[in-house]
Amino acid sequence: MTGPAENKDMIERVTEIYVAVFPLPVGDDRMTEVILAGYGRDPDRPNRIQIRATVETHVSAVQDLVALCDEIVNEQEEIESYRLLKFDKNGIHGLNPDAFRTFKQVFSHAQYGRC
Repeated sequence: MTGPAENKDMIERVTEIYVAVFPLPVGDDRMTEVILAGYGRDPDRPNRIQIRATVETHVSAVQDLVALCDEIVNEQEEIESYRLLKFDKNGIHGLNPDAFRTFKQVFSHAQYGRC
């Protein structure tokens, strides 16, 4: 029997992994797909480093993963696209990044009245 003190040390089992792979040339006529990771300064806390990776273990984090991958594609000339994959007990599944994007719309000069 486990008590409350023992439960805090439990590790959640990973049942699925979400991965973004980027195509990059490795020769004149050959391409490979790579998984990227990196780090940079945290904009909210300049004294801290922020680790950023293109692998996640929870679907709730895939939205941020897609945003990071979109940023990589926009900033890196060598990278034009990526594939979003899900690995689970049933195999490898290709996912559509659009399903995880959110679009923040800003409406200006809104007018209200009767129709």
